[in-house]
Amino acid sequence: MEVEIKSKINNIADMEEKLRSIGAIFVKDVVEVDEYFNHPCRDFAGTDEALRIRSDGTMTYKGPKVDEDTKSREEIEVKIENLEGMRSLLIALGFKPVAKVIKKRKYYRMGEITITLDDVEDVGTFIEVECLGDYGY
Repeated sequence: MEVEIKSKINNIADMEEKLRSIGAIFVKDVVEVDEYFNHPCRDFAGTDEALRIRSDGTMTYKGPKVDEDTKSREEIEVKIENLEGMRSLLIALGFKPVAKVIKKRKYYRMGEITITLDDVEDVGTFIEVECLGDYGY
């Protein structure tokens, strides 16, 4: 189970300073391009699901959120070697490309927690705090 909290921020540089002051360790700086697809027989926006191919060679399915306070949800991620081949396969099966999201992302770590600072093209800047683990119902 992926447990994450995401919030809009005003200034990435200020947030980086705060993260370093509490011991967060910088990991990497990347540009990620995510292409989202909709299922041919159900509307993922309506069912609160997502299917994406990321430019780093991963395909991810995210199930519906399990609560209203966080973005906790089932996440299934697989590595793919041929992004265009997988994209073509999904389209041949009836999946429709619905959105492309481009973001500059800075990764930080604090123990088991991953913190990212995102500058999402045409959307804004965000902090995301994420960990993997069991979710208590």
